[in-house]
Amino acid sequence: MANMRIDGEKIYLTPISDEDLADFVRWRNSQLVRERYIYRGEFTIEGQKAWIKCHVDTGEAIQYIIWDKQDDKRIGCVYIQDIDNVNHKGEYGIFIGEEDYLGGGRGREAAELIVDYAFSHLSMHKIYLRVLSDNIRAYKSYEHAGFVKEGLFHDDVCIDGLYHDVIFMARYKD
Repeated sequence: MANMRIDGEKIYLTPISDEDLADFVRWRNSQLVRERYIYRGEFTIEGQKAWIKCHVDTGEAIQYIIWDKQDDKRIGCVYIQDIDNVNHKGEYGIFIGEEDYLGGGRGREAAELIVDYAFSHLSMHKIYLRVLSDNIRAYKSYEHAGFVKEGLFHDDVCIDGLYHDVIFMARYKD
């Protein structure tokens, strides 16, 4: 597991730890986060501990907590999962769980920090993501962080009985 703090201008990132899990689970189960995510299952502390053991501790994923520098407060989570060391790629994900911290470029900065880390420390060539086509705020943030649209998959996921389009985006190492 990556164990270094990553510093930015407005935020910093720390590897997820047991002390972060109550906030993580609260955020991930909140309406604010859940309605913008493809996977909407219920999260538990025990389930997240198991996920970390199975994925983060084995190097299949990295997961960091996003902290606001000014308030020194946890505000969200950023991760790269499904790390493929053969093809040098992984899937990016993020959420800001504290509504007062949406906007202001914190999500964009978190994306830039974690992707740059993946390129420089994990030898990644490509970081990709999936976003629901109606999540315009996230799409714009990803664009500002250097991700480009690679495709649109119509009716790709079924959420609450309704099919949704998914946009695939990626960023490549320069």
